Amino acid sequence: MSDDAAPGPDLQQGVRIADVADGAMLAGHVGEDAVLLVRKGEEFFAVDAFCTHYHGPLAEGALLGETLRCPWHHACFELRTGHGSAPAMRALRVYAIEREGDVVRVLPQDAAAPATQSSGDVAAGHIVILGAGAAGSFAAMELRRIGYAGRVTLITREDRLPYDKPNLSKDYLAGRAPQEWIPLRESSDYANDRIDLRLGATVERIDAARNELVLAGSEPLAYDRLILAPGARPRRLDVPTADGARVHYLRTWSDADALREATDGARNAVVIGASFIGLETAASLRERGVDVTVVGMEELPLERVLGREAGAFIQRLHESHGVRFRLGRKPVAIEGDGVALDDGSSVACDVVVIGAGVEPELALAESAGVTIDRGIVVDEFLQTSVANIFAAGDAARFPDARSGRPLRVEHWVVAGRQGQTAARNAAGRRDAFTAVPFFWSQHYDLVFSYVGHAERADDVLTFGSLDEHNAALVFRNGTSVDAVATLFRDDVSLAVETAMGRNAPGDEILDIVRRAF
Repeated sequence: MSDDAAPGPDLQQGVRIADVADGAMLAGHVGEDAVLLVRKGEEFFAVDAFCTHYHGPLAEGALLGETLRCPWHHACFELRTGHGSAPAMRALRVYAIEREGDVVRVLPQDAAAPATQSSGDVAAGHIVILGAGAAGSFAAMELRRIGYAGRVTLITREDRLPYDKPNLSKDYLAGRAPQEWIPLRESSDYANDRIDLRLGATVERIDAARNELVLAGSEPLAYDRLILAPGARPRRLDVPTADGARVHYLRTWSDADALREATDGARNAVVIGASFIGLETAASLRERGVDVTVVGMEELPLERVLGREAGAFIQRLHESHGVRFRLGRKPVAIEGDGVALDDGSSVACDVVVIGAGVEPELALAESAGVTIDRGIVVDEFLQTSVANIFAAGDAARFPDARSGRPLRVEHWVVAGRQGQTAARNAAGRRDAFTAVPFFWSQHYDLVFSYVGHAERADDVLTFGSLDEHNAALVFRNGTSVDAVATLFRDDVSLAVETAMGRNAPGDEILDIVRRAF
């Protein structure tokens, strides 16, 4: 049996029906394949036992109706079809079931490729997707999944296949993830799905009156519906910088390659910004043997997002791995051999990495005449003020399904799920975007999961122990619970996401967390 095969019974030989309770999940194997058997009432389902995203063990996930949620990054799969939501790009294999008397067996051959669904789309036309990050890539996939038969064009200004961006600051920068892991799909996959992927394409403006994109060095591209997924760009640091200073931002695959090359043989680096991306970068560089100093204006790293107790824990964690902090300070100049700070001191370094946040890419949306207000304004269907233009991802400002307040969330999972919703609506549906925001952040071997969205972290309840790596942080806003962050408590994170998805009141969410500890 392969290393990936799940322990447990040989499901091809079968198990007694009475031994599988209603709602139970049984991990086993069929030949070399790890398979999960699920019972719902008198019906049985069998699917791959591991998530197609990062190989999370689905037996440890959550069952909700006829969907299965991965414990690690919350991809949600349909048991009947195997289709999944972001961050899972590929469907699970679905296995045929055979019942004989009081025994249920899983057949060794997997079912046919997951069936497409009727899209209920408008007359066949051309849907153009501008941007191939999470939102754009998942939008293109979703159009073909639901059976959209028209033309689909996916445009990116980058010259590489669409890729797994969260990995860049984590395993890829640390040197644990090889290049071949980073593309979301192969070139042949786009061709097989009849997706016209245009790499290295520069869109100069959108002519919404003519339903055209004006491209540099190419004929205008006409569309019937347009999905804007331009993403965000790094916020640039406005300080004097010496010629020849090795300054890097980390947003794209090319950025990550340049930073890996720059830190090969480097002795020390300064990371400006104690943000998630800055701290993940610091962790990855430490794993490459580079001495790292983090400079940030905050009193504690991530204090504004996670609160003081978690900020102090994260600082201790990084310091235990050799990271130095210069907090309450800001850079006033980047010199050839270091960074000058506002207290008159300086930090010597070979390389500077700036992680000062991002800003939404809005120029092309503005050229289309859509409403802009700290992002591309969309309604619950992710439709802009221009009827045939939709928007998704880091640049979209959308109404939160729980609070009703407008949000702009810069998370990979949110962007992917918005892309899927925007695609269905561009094809003629009217599906409201109601997904609960989720993201994860990796620091060495510790992973935080964060469900919901809190604007501030000034009322935080801690359950369990951060130092023992078994904790939950509950972010309150009056009587409501805006978000919950967990450390190695995937069960709590999934339960909270489920409760938030049905708009459970704050006291119920608080009880879920309290009972778990």
